[in-house]
Amino acid sequence: MDALRRSLSNPAPVYVCLGDQGVLLSEATALVRGALVSGPMSAFYHGIFVAGEEGALGFVDAARQVPVMAPRRLVEVRQVQDANVALLDALLAYVAAPVEGTVLLVSGQRMPAAVGGVDRGVRIVNAAKKSGYVEKFDGEGVDLLSFARARAEPWGVRVSAAAGQKLRELGGDDLDTLAGNVERCAGFVGEGGEITPEVVESVCASTAEADVWKLTDAIVARDADTALAEMHRLLEDGEPSHRLQASVAWQLRQVLLVQDAARRKISDKEAGIRVPAFKLRAVRAAVEARPVSPSAWLEELAVASRRMNSSRAGDRRVFEAFVMRLAGR
Repeated sequence: MDALRRSLSNPAPVYVCLGDQGVLLSEATALVRGALVSGPMSAFYHGIFVAGEEGALGFVDAARQVPVMAPRRLVEVRQVQDANVALLDALLAYVAAPVEGTVLLVSGQRMPAAVGGVDRGVRIVNAAKKSGYVEKFDGEGVDLLSFARARAEPWGVRVSAAAGQKLRELGGDDLDTLAGNVERCAGFVGEGGEITPEVVESVCASTAEADVWKLTDAIVARDADTALAEMHRLLEDGEPSHRLQASVAWQLRQVLLVQDAARRKISDKEAGIRVPAFKLRAVRAAVEARPVSPSAWLEELAVASRRMNSSRAGDRRVFEAFVMRLAGR
């Protein structure tokens, strides 16, 4: 991020910021925006276009306009992963010959896959490297404890090394999840406090699990309306869709174990059940009232996992379809 910040002292004509780590991507685009856009007159020299939406090709005309009330015009093309061939061709042509007095900011999770044997995304990135600045935010090489401590610093909160390890256990290397969990813990301990493993366990692990169980409950009950509401609540709270799918998948497997243990009349320990005590009785009652199909569920879980890793539709859409299919059975 330091290199990006330095480049803005003399802004490049093109910036391409890509990555699946939303918190870093958001900070990078905000950094560019903050350096070039400010004040009540910004509407006169700041244009925003979203790939996949009608009118996205209008970025070309906007970029060619002479900036008003500012030395440079900023034109953004967001969510480039949703760009169609026409938009990619327009971006490639523009990046090869950017307009003087305009800064183009292209951002998104990734460039779209090649179409018809032509990888326009790679060409755009290569052209941007010649005429501007390219940064990819994949979280590689990020020290998670340092990242967590940097997130906690504005709150006046410390993060112990052991707490950093606990945070990693909960969210893996996903920086969006880590940032959200640090903020929740910081709000809990307050200014001057310290985030410890016990705080993480209390604020993040059990609360998140309980929240996801509400969604899982609705799936087991085949209550599509409640499942939809709970799913959107979790997503709007900032929970990454791939992490939610992993959590729901784990809980659904536990539901299958509870049902199987009851049918085989074996103990919870023998069945390997790890459902928390506050949920176990309710899960038993749910599968007794409406038994589930292990083969159907496991097939859905396998299909959803494959689609999550390969679908061009986007993680959120894959997760939404997965929940609705199961809740509608």
